[in-house]
Amino acid sequence: MALSRAAAVRGRTAAGKAAVLPKSSFNRRQQHQSCLRGSSCLSQLRPQLRRCAGNATSSINSSSNGSQRSIQLTKERLDELLKAEMKYVATMPVRPVSMTETLSILEPDRISAFIQTEVPKRFAFRVRMVETLAGWESIPELVEVHAMMQRWYRELRLIERSCEVGLRNFTACTRAIRQDGNNTVALVAVGIHKLQSHKAGMYTHDFLDRWLDGFLLSRIGSNMLLDQYFACASKQDGGLERPTGIIHLDCDAVAICKKAADYASRICQAHTGHQPFIVVENYEAGKKGPQADSPCYFSYIPGYLRYIMIEVLKNSFQATLRTKPDEILAKSPIHVLVCRDEYRVVIRVSDRGGGIPFEVGDRIWSYLYGAAARDQVQDPVEPAQALSGYGVGLPLSRLHARYLGGQLEVTSYPGYGTDVTVMLPRLDKEMVEKVNIDDVTGPGLDRR
Repeated sequence: MALSRAAAVRGRTAAGKAAVLPKSSFNRRQQHQSCLRGSSCLSQLRPQLRRCAGNATSSINSSSNGSQRSIQLTKERLDELLKAEMKYVATMPVRPVSMTETLSILEPDRISAFIQTEVPKRFAFRVRMVETLAGWESIPELVEVHAMMQRWYRELRLIERSCEVGLRNFTACTRAIRQDGNNTVALVAVGIHKLQSHKAGMYTHDFLDRWLDGFLLSRIGSNMLLDQYFACASKQDGGLERPTGIIHLDCDAVAICKKAADYASRICQAHTGHQPFIVVENYEAGKKGPQADSPCYFSYIPGYLRYIMIEVLKNSFQATLRTKPDEILAKSPIHVLVCRDEYRVVIRVSDRGGGIPFEVGDRIWSYLYGAAARDQVQDPVEPAQALSGYGVGLPLSRLHARYLGGQLEVTSYPGYGTDVTVMLPRLDKEMVEKVNIDDVTGPGLDRR
């Protein structure tokens, strides 16, 4: 398997070379089993693995009397041990992180230690999710996603971070993992659609949509932690050195809605030659009327709110332009309402684009009807359009809202228009990761 950019950064040993490890660490079956039970043996040996990675003949003192006792561990054997560890780790519960906790560990050393322990669990969990799908080995996209996550697990488990070497290599590794995974959403959407076609009748749409919800929710959590580390890491170590990382203590929901509207309008103008009119209003509990110059501050990740709003607004823009002639666009503006009290921020986007037919129902939340699944199965090189994307923006927006305890709901008025409501907690203590799909959809995930 080809090594990724992160492996190249570390100067990993070429395939086929052997690493020299203490015989005392792997000389009994019981010790190997203990490694899997506690998932700690490889962690304890990580520095030795790195030192030996480039030298097949190095020796490590391991006995108490100073005598030399060592064993050669090939790259293939190391991969076997890592895969065994990953299989065990995949069964361990993933620990949710709260906004309060995230803001309490802003030191790069502490964040990197947490990531090296927790993020591999999330990779292992998603590897296991793929492996539970019968026939995944025959779907190239799922094979690629599976291989990427195994590679990321290996790289993150073995990368060195210490006072002696600093965090530059760790930063480079995490950035390479993020870049490697840029196309994951399209890959997994196409892969699941192909699996459904090849295994007709084995999986229901509901099962596969909930599977994708769980997979992509886990991905959001992994990406958040990796991005938070990169934003907090020092510039000397290759990071951005931001005081609170990707989280803004003064995230302004009103400003983000206005910027998202401007961005979506420019996309709309560029691709259709037209753009709807949009009105943004701001209300605060206890105050009368619109608050024209009153920001709506709360601790949040601006990038996530911006993503949600752009996707929602693009849908409203498309519907409005599809149903309204140019001469009456000004009479059918899209209304964005931002409201808040002490505990919640609520954003409502209302359009008069004709609404969603009742027979469409929950298909608006399905990944299996989007452009990524529908078009790219037939033409996998067809690029996503800036206005329509891969056709999975609405379900992904809902996941981003749910990730930190929020909600995204759609109410359709067929023949008239659609309301989309985004509700987000405003208190840090209420913002806790939803890292398991049962947290947001209820227990049970039946195939049929």
